[in-house]
Amino acid sequence: MKKLFFILFCLLFSNTFAQTNFILTVNNQSQEISLDTDYEFKVDGKAIQISVKEKDTLLYNDSFYNFKYSKKHKISKVKLDEGIEQIVLMTAVGSGIIIQKYDSFDPTMLQEMMLNEVTKESVNYGYTLERKDYDRTLKSGDELGVLKAKLKYKGEFEIYEVSALGKKDEGILIMTMNLGGDEDNEGEEMINLLWNTLSVK
Repeated sequence: MKKLFFILFCLLFSNTFAQTNFILTVNNQSQEISLDTDYEFKVDGKAIQISVKEKDTLLYNDSFYNFKYSKKHKISKVKLDEGIEQIVLMTAVGSGIIIQKYDSFDPTMLQEMMLNEVTKESVNYGYTLERKDYDRTLKSGDELGVLKAKLKYKGEFEIYEVSALGKKDEGILIMTMNLGGDEDNEGEEMINLLWNTLSVK
């Protein structure tokens, strides 16, 4: 499992979107700008104040699905294989979200395998595992069965959820990881925002 998180962090930091510089054009006048900085433009001889701010909650929009996430987190996106695309959001301690999109087959059959893969190392180490599978209705009205595993060891806990939604020859595989240790329940808030806003097109 530690190897998995190391790989995910490498992906996160090597593919993080860096959108701090922008070009603003007003009446054919262009100016390089950054977020949260005030600028002055002259339009028809009059000075106007301009600033660009990022919304607290951002929308990730894909051709198959969309969801909202906090501006505190950056999305890492990578192509795993032909027809398989993955995005990752992660907190500093490793809690986060992985969504894989499949363009050529329905990934619902992979759910149990994915959950077993991410929990087996902890179980072998001595964590106790409790399954708490449940059903969820998405914002789009789609019904999902969510596989949920809660692992405990000497006061520490890990919670993993795996789900999938498939259509003919396509779909998404979703995994959430709450490893605890985040300040202000950052990981839990990230996961809740995903589930509360996830919509399939």
